[in-house]
Amino acid sequence: MLPTIFHVIKRSMSSSVRAKMAPLLYKLDASPPACAVRMVAHIIGLPLDFKEPDISQMEHKSPAYLQLNPLGTIPVLVDDDFVLSDSHAIMIYLLSKYGGTWAEQLYPSDVRTRASVNQVMFFDTGILFVRIKVVALPTIMEGMKAPTEKHLRDLEEAYGMIEAFLSRHAHVAAEQLTIADLSVATTLQAAEAILPLNKDKFPLTAKWQAAMQELPYYQCIAAPGIAKFNAAMQYYWKKNNQ
Repeated sequence: MLPTIFHVIKRSMSSSVRAKMAPLLYKLDASPPACAVRMVAHIIGLPLDFKEPDISQMEHKSPAYLQLNPLGTIPVLVDDDFVLSDSHAIMIYLLSKYGGTWAEQLYPSDVRTRASVNQVMFFDTGILFVRIKVVALPTIMEGMKAPTEKHLRDLEEAYGMIEAFLSRHAHVAAEQLTIADLSVATTLQAAEAILPLNKDKFPLTAKWQAAMQELPYYQCIAAPGIAKFNAAMQYYWKKNNQ
């Protein structure tokens, strides 16, 4: 009933009151993409309201949720009458509308720098996150007992891609920290639940990841969130092997 409830509440409020409402983020603490969005909001000082779909009841695949987000994915942002899914799109939107001076820092307007940021975010969503998803969902939903050797090889290959990005810049897409770093760092930490990073083989990645994990907003948002993901994976592997 999520969209129905949302629209009933909207109709009962004046436009002036709605304009003062914080954007609503459908998220899970253990979702790396949701953690990245929450870090952006924290950095720019934007309050968010939160709802957590009950994935154990497949609420994110219910007709009501699919009406809100046809992809059935998390996170989803509702900002007044505007609905947006995909964490990267949400981060860009929040910076564009609410970011102020942070927008230029985290998503630079220079054409080439922005293209590099986009490239790394496309890598995050199209390669790195997918190589976690093909392990995590079968483990949680289908009783997979362990990742296959191919899963592990594919993740190590993706780690090599991050290492290559970091050989060009101090951060994954530019000399300064951008939203690409926030996305890749959270996804990488989740990936390490499946395949720990070999620090000798990928020294640039290990150094960069350690620096990301020292950031205060990473420690208060991403670290505990990804710890829940890691714990869930360990729980289901143990359960599936009993």
